[in-house]
Amino acid sequence: MNPVTCGHTIIIPNKHIERLDHINDPHLSNEIMDSLIKVPQILIHSGICDDYTILSDNGHFDQQDIKHLHFHVIPRHMNEKFEFKLNTDFTAAEKSNLLSVWRKITGR
Repeated sequence: MNPVTCGHTIIIPNKHIERLDHINDPHLSNEIMDSLIKVPQILIHSGICDDYTILSDNGHFDQQDIKHLHFHVIPRHMNEKFEFKLNTDFTAAEKSNLLSVWRKITGR
């Protein structure tokens, strides 16, 4: 692993699952959520960070290199070099396009 910041932690389920949307076991989803809560609490309580980012790539177009579900818990620090920015797609953000996506999702 190549950590982005001090304390960068990976959460990996023991059961092989390629993507988050492939989970169909409520027990496993609860265990993953518990880990996504507990790991940052440990990092914060140990003094490693006050803030954090959680990342998970899911699928080919999301550049998922490892075909096994995993989450990065990345501690955030003042004046760090790591920067995570998503550029807004202003066309997708137009009201008519948002409405079109909403209709696809809801079937309306």
